[in-house]
Amino acid sequence: MNKLDLNCLPIFIAVVESGNFTAASERLHVTRSAVSKSISRLENSLGVALFQRTTRQQTLTDDGMVLYEYASHALNSLQEASNFLESGKRNVEGKVCITAPRLLGNLYVIPLLIELMSLYPKLEIETLLNDRNVDLQQEGVHVAVRVGQLADSNQLIAHEIGHHKMIFCASPDYLTANGTPTALCELEKHQLIAYTQGGHILPWQVYDRAQQEHRYLPTSKLIMDDMQTIMLATIKGAGIAYLPHWLAQEKIHSGQLVEILSDYQSARYPISVVWVATSFLPLKIRVVIDTIREKLALSLRSE
Repeated sequence: MNKLDLNCLPIFIAVVESGNFTAASERLHVTRSAVSKSISRLENSLGVALFQRTTRQQTLTDDGMVLYEYASHALNSLQEASNFLESGKRNVEGKVCITAPRLLGNLYVIPLLIELMSLYPKLEIETLLNDRNVDLQQEGVHVAVRVGQLADSNQLIAHEIGHHKMIFCASPDYLTANGTPTALCELEKHQLIAYTQGGHILPWQVYDRAQQEHRYLPTSKLIMDDMQTIMLATIKGAGIAYLPHWLAQEKIHSGQLVEILSDYQSARYPISVVWVATSFLPLKIRVVIDTIREKLALSLRSE
């Protein structure tokens, strides 16, 4: 078997996409004979027939279909790399679409992206902030920040950047006036702030030091469907709340909130940055991913 002549591949692809040798020769501005000789040379080097020839049309064989799939993908990737290098794409520019949970995105992701845009004025950012799992490929989204266990996929790449956990919080003034509970059973004596989702109050699910699971359904006169609003009410002394640590940590550090009932721990879920697996990742997307991986991970670090 002769060595594969890579120069024949663009001619082969042109024949496939044009439908016959004559149309390919016109497309490439070469003679039909030159096209025919290139295809023959390619077939001889591979030891297979690539076309079933008739007087008017050349139909791909099964081997030809396999070669076309691989060759077209390879040449497209090379062309993208060439365009990237030759057209100054080292300057980060173009649109990147990012999705993230609404609250996490507003508090942490958006500020990072605004900072990034100040560094790269030609970078354009589109965000989809919602709490559903957006299909990146179907909806044309480049990067996602997701909370929770991810399904196995060979089409996506994920990098864990932090953890989500829930903690009990109250304001210093509330605890001074009402005392600090030390066990779940004492919560019934306190004012509680409940979180509702889909018309149902969500239970507070925790594990004690013996790793025994406890589910506590708060009875409350104050029920809200937004975690940030719950946190603000907690800071104002409205009662005890069960909040995401990444949401409350800054207020704890500033003294506006106090973490309580630390003997009870919630389950921990990964926070990940996710993108579509590809052999060529444009610089604009890589810069966004790297920024989220580094800076969001630092913001979320709680220990």
